[in-house]
Amino acid sequence: MREFRYKNILLYTTHQWCGNTEEYFVRNTEKLAVFLLMPRIQTKDNILRIYQKGKLVKTEETPLTANFFLYYFLWYYHYVAAIFKHFPRNEKLIVVTAHPYVFFAMTLQKLFRKIDYVYWIADYYPPINLTMILYEKLKKFYHKGIKYKVYLGDGVNKIMNNTLVNTETSKTILWGVKSKNIKRNFQKVKKTILFVGVIRPNVGLEMVYEFLKKYRDYKLHIIGVCDEDLYKKHLSIINDYGINKQVHFPNKFYFDDELNKLSEECFVGIALYDTNNTSTIYYADPGKVKAYTEMSLPVIMTKTSSIAPYLIEFGAGEVIDRNPDEFLKALKKIEKNYKKYIEGIEKFNDYFYYERYYNENFEFLHKTFYNKLT
Repeated sequence: MREFRYKNILLYTTHQWCGNTEEYFVRNTEKLAVFLLMPRIQTKDNILRIYQKGKLVKTEETPLTANFFLYYFLWYYHYVAAIFKHFPRNEKLIVVTAHPYVFFAMTLQKLFRKIDYVYWIADYYPPINLTMILYEKLKKFYHKGIKYKVYLGDGVNKIMNNTLVNTETSKTILWGVKSKNIKRNFQKVKKTILFVGVIRPNVGLEMVYEFLKKYRDYKLHIIGVCDEDLYKKHLSIINDYGINKQVHFPNKFYFDDELNKLSEECFVGIALYDTNNTSTIYYADPGKVKAYTEMSLPVIMTKTSSIAPYLIEFGAGEVIDRNPDEFLKALKKIEKNYKKYIEGIEKFNDYFYYERYYNENFEFLHKTFYNKLT
């Protein structure tokens, strides 16, 4: 009989790309509950999946609401219901989460379940307004009392600890990668660009619109969501620039096969974030970069985040200043040397191969369940 690396885990993730964490823990956990949460602008797809020995045995809807207070109240309610309903009292349970709200009434939770937590901190929100200040204070408050702490980037690690920490139970763990080996006809797709992710003011799409206005032979697919006001703002810019036929922007997420198929029409993925330290991406590992490399797309990104040096090291894309001229140079460079970039992507994906990468970095979890951690 197969021995699983882990016994009982509740994992928070999302329908968006999250480093193959769900697939990894499904393959390696005896009893697994996975909460898939979406942003408040898209609350209808929130679900709970229950896996037993690698098999999906149940899916439950966990409806939320766009209302700020009700969203988090219902969120916490579904969490408490899940740990009581799906995990026995006398067995160790590990909750892997990036959300500090899970830790509310932590002492009370531990009275009824043998529960411990892995706080996988994915973001740092600079204190640019009161909400961000309070949220970061909440994170640091709970951070002090959690034994297992991992960080999605050295920048987040340094912020939370005032220095770079690297111990068995407190360290940086980036996203893992699983290549999809997607093939494309470069000659047919060499002018089509892909953007995937939540649309926020810091993602650089306005600069790409300026570029498209000047270079009419390029096209752009935008796959992601934003609120209605921001969507209207983007559509207005697209219309004013007369680039409607060059831009496909349905304001929705595509997942799995649908996204993979669309990616076959593109030759490069973009992650053109703000580079100042008030951007959350400055500190972490943005999921879209590795989502692109999994789909065998070279990446053009700005000089930010923990992943940019790896992109340069392996030759999997170009790291640029965010302006139309630099963007054009990067596109032309990739067009001329496409095979070389694909080879770089293969090396990049191999380095971050999720099964090996997570086995090594989550060894402390294995030891925890089997009483080997000193």
